[in-house]
Amino acid sequence: MATVSEKVTIDADAARVFAAYTEKIGEWWPWRGVFTYTFAPDGVEPHDIRFETHEGGRFYEVWSDGTEHQIGVVKVWRPSTELVYSWEVAGWDAPSTVTVRFITDGAATTVVVEHSDLPDDDTATGYSIGQREILGVFAEYVEG
Repeated sequence: MATVSEKVTIDADAARVFAAYTEKIGEWWPWRGVFTYTFAPDGVEPHDIRFETHEGGRFYEVWSDGTEHQIGVVKVWRPSTELVYSWEVAGWDAPSTVTVRFITDGAATTVVVEHSDLPDDDTATGYSIGQREILGVFAEYVEG
């Protein structure tokens, strides 16, 4: 199993950053970039991505055909501090785990995303590249 960790510092308080990451994820999530960041099959467009904002809630995509595809389950929900959720990929032996920490850094917030239990180093390398891109888009959204 492999783990990757990326971080970004955002010029905003932790409450605002946490809310943007969780409640407004559908407004900033980059469906396409270096990689395709959706589970939607070819010919179906992603429409939205959402967290159910409580422990045990779903993390899921909504596709243009109305399908709701579960990506994972919220394991820890600590507003302004920490979010932990599973990441389920067909073909993997077990779900991986995403831990997002929101660390107050003066007037800013450092967001640390650790993705653990990835199946192998090649997968981890790809996820590291993707995490950097996604966090960059997220920072631009919050600060923009």
